[in-house]
Amino acid sequence: MEGQGTARWTAVIRKIEALLRLKTFPVGIKLLEDEAMLAANRWARRPAGRTTLCQLITQVRTFDWTVGATAKDFPPGMCASIVGLAEPPEQVRDGTFRSLVWCRTREDARKCEESIPRIPAGRFRAVLLAPQVYGPFEPDLVLIYGNPAQMILIINALQFEDYERLQFFCVGESSCSDAIAQCYLTGKPALAIPCFGERRYGHAQDDEMVMGLPPALVEKVQRNLEELYARGVQYPVPFLGAQCDPLAGMPPAYADLAEGRQVGELGLPRRKITRW
Repeated sequence: MEGQGTARWTAVIRKIEALLRLKTFPVGIKLLEDEAMLAANRWARRPAGRTTLCQLITQVRTFDWTVGATAKDFPPGMCASIVGLAEPPEQVRDGTFRSLVWCRTREDARKCEESIPRIPAGRFRAVLLAPQVYGPFEPDLVLIYGNPAQMILIINALQFEDYERLQFFCVGESSCSDAIAQCYLTGKPALAIPCFGERRYGHAQDDEMVMGLPPALVEKVQRNLEELYARGVQYPVPFLGAQCDPLAGMPPAYADLAEGRQVGELGLPRRKITRW
């Protein structure tokens, strides 16, 4: 989507919001090599005090704000190391810090720290986050929050063409690494369960999950969500009934398969999408 501009991003994100009925804005994340680029953005709000990355994400996806931060805005040894703004201190790397709460032994904690994906430090000096619907920049990745039903439809859209069995990871208490760093480092979708910290400080809800997407895959998700909707795969998922014959609510090909007949065409009327 490089160079397609604000209008293109607006159209793509608005369609995804409509098809999935998202409650919060998809969040664009941009890593900046020069801190002056942050100061030059007239929309960027800076933290009044120390902040966590998940607090900034919540300000974007619920307040409709554009926000930015540098390493000094985060508590030492935490969020800044995930997005490549600082190296984690030695007492974090060796497991001492995490063993105080999250792991039984320092060795367990050290193994945990070694497993956490982090964007390498040294190149970036700031991070900028904004509702991507406005096309504020070409993002390094986009975060979409939703419930499990919405997440599986995103996965269905990703797999609709160029099928790939997707794998996701969980390091435990660091959902920002599972979604942001994992996506950035691999260039693949990264689904994560919000951690304790993101629930406590970032206000992630009990029914929410988060998907990190490379920019090139966001348009693929939009395009294939439309195709799935036209075939009857939609959100919210329409209930048929727990005690009825399920074939009554399935495409004709399922009945053909169940009766041992040759599976024919899909046989569903394609619906026109007019919600935007």
